[in-house]
Amino acid sequence: MPSKANFYITRPGISDGWWLCTLLPACYMATVWRNYQHHRQPLHLPEGFKRTVIVTFGLLLHSLAICGLVRERLNRRQTVLLLFAYGSLCSLLFYVCLGENAVFCVLSGLLPIVFYDRIYFTILRTVPKSFTYGEATIVAQGIVCFVYCTVLQLPRVMIHSTGLHMSQMRIIYFILQVGLAGVGLLVVTTYSIRFLRKSVPFWIALAVITVAVALCPIGKQPAITRLIAFLASDIETMITTVAYLALLLLTVSFVIWQFSYGRRSTTATRKVFHLLIVMVYGPGLWCQCGLLYLASGLMLAVLIVLEMARLVQLWPVAPALNTAVRLFIDEKDSGALALTPLYLLVGCSLPLWLHPSPCDVTNSAGLQILPLLSGVLSIGIGDTAASVVGFYLGKHKWSARSNKSVEGTLACVLLQSLAVFTLYRLGVIYLSVSRAAYAGIAIIVNALVESRTDQIDNLVLPLVTYFILTCST
Repeated sequence: MPSKANFYITRPGISDGWWLCTLLPACYMATVWRNYQHHRQPLHLPEGFKRTVIVTFGLLLHSLAICGLVRERLNRRQTVLLLFAYGSLCSLLFYVCLGENAVFCVLSGLLPIVFYDRIYFTILRTVPKSFTYGEATIVAQGIVCFVYCTVLQLPRVMIHSTGLHMSQMRIIYFILQVGLAGVGLLVVTTYSIRFLRKSVPFWIALAVITVAVALCPIGKQPAITRLIAFLASDIETMITTVAYLALLLLTVSFVIWQFSYGRRSTTATRKVFHLLIVMVYGPGLWCQCGLLYLASGLMLAVLIVLEMARLVQLWPVAPALNTAVRLFIDEKDSGALALTPLYLLVGCSLPLWLHPSPCDVTNSAGLQILPLLSGVLSIGIGDTAASVVGFYLGKHKWSARSNKSVEGTLACVLLQSLAVFTLYRLGVIYLSVSRAAYAGIAIIVNALVESRTDQIDNLVLPLVTYFILTCST
């Protein structure tokens, strides 16, 4: 654990963004708060979700301690003492709120914070210039939450082949846990063993982990069998799968077409990907939520593997990947990692992943779908409108040092408002006076954040929007 603020090299020329450490815990806590406001029809919060809420609270507290350490207001000994104090507090919350046994409370209260401390500084040290301090907190918090849930849930599903009743959504959830855990294992082994960073060993490791993931048991059947059974479960799922593959082919075709020009894309050109993702997530949330949930996680795994292949210069795909990154890289991708496509996917998927029951038609989908559309609204529609209008028509900048325009911000607000109104008129969402007010606040706030922040908006805007919409009653 470092004691010098300049020990790490963050993304240059911007603020530290420490306020971002509050976003993920706030979204989890808002879901719990909203549940207690809905006395007539409360959400069913799974036990794992309640545990994650307490874990993220501990991660938030330790993020504040890390901020003090980086700014040299705390020394290493004080930070370690605070770590154990926060771990003890979380252990007490596990015991009082959830009634867990003492050993489980201590382990769940302390180990996630210790792991978070380790993974946070490892991220900053391993990939310099790729994150601000605040962005790294979101990434590290997300990794810790995923690992914590996977360690608690997946072994039981793999070992107990009988006596487990799993809904279709639970099966999808465990398929993604298995797949992303396999990708995580590939990342860790490649990072730890230099030999695997060569083409042939990497291909072998990728093949071995892929086979292991495919054959990993979920209940009585391997994951690949569960996956095929779901995709072939009904004609609508098969048709939607084909449509998603067609959109993926269209995306690849656009990239190849851009290759033919050989010049770097503009901000407005890159928003084509935003429009494509709106075409996927908008109808998907309404018609095929389970398939969208599965596709979003699998696509995340694919993008991580492709980025690893580019970093290790894997033959024969590395040249094409390097060209794609060079043409479509964002100005905020100043480090070795090309995070723009990952952030776009994660940003639109975060509301879906954060919600305790995203595909429950009674409680969260159907007329209550608006919080799940936070990423689509803020990134796919709002950010796209702001960038395109600002690029072509923006004349009045918010400040001399900003490239964001007033015209772009107004377009961001208007297009999101029009989208929400259209969904309401079509009967896709239900808006009471209170919910309409919260939707208006969310739209205005995310537009202002988009115009002012120097952090990655694809990561920030969906969390800000989801938090506000989830607070609506």
